[in-house]
Amino acid sequence: MKPLLLSTPLLFLLVAASPAQTCREVVRDTSGRITQTIDHQESSNGTVRSVIRDASGRTIGTSTSQTNGSSTRTDYRDASGRTTGTASTNGSSSGSSHTTYRDASNRTTGTATTRTNGNTSRTDFRDASNRSTGNQTTNGSSGFATGTRRDASGRTTGSSTGSGTCPTIPRVPMPHAGTKR
Repeated sequence: MKPLLLSTPLLFLLVAASPAQTCREVVRDTSGRITQTIDHQESSNGTVRSVIRDASGRTIGTSTSQTNGSSTRTDYRDASGRTTGTASTNGSSSGSSHTTYRDASNRTTGTATTRTNGNTSRTDFRDASNRSTGNQTTNGSSGFATGTRRDASGRTTGSSTGSGTCPTIPRVPMPHAGTKR
């Protein structure tokens, strides 16, 4: 499900927000065309649900993240509700986190390491063979944030903007295009 893989980790890399908060993330290609919109909502129990839509507004997938202490589990589903994969994230007090992606058969398909410094963060993605597949840098606060995606060669492959009051728990980056689930 490639369109889902092009989304970005904006909402999970921002400053803390209170429950029942929402934001919209708009993902663009290198020409500035919108490729996806992602609506995120955090419920009062801390669960973050995201709905991913393509450029024409059709729902192409969802994700649901739940946090327990410093660990987070994210379940990805396609538009029909079938599980397409999971992500397990472990964070630290130093502002870094590590995510492992698995497909629906529980095979590891890639990893992501995120380092945060103030309102700036960088996520490096790797495939199941530990080869770099690209990175995402994000700058901003809970009210507005921008992100830039690059491939393994450092070429810009797209950008994103987030607006609204984004939920921030859990800090789970969405899979990169090269990190297949």
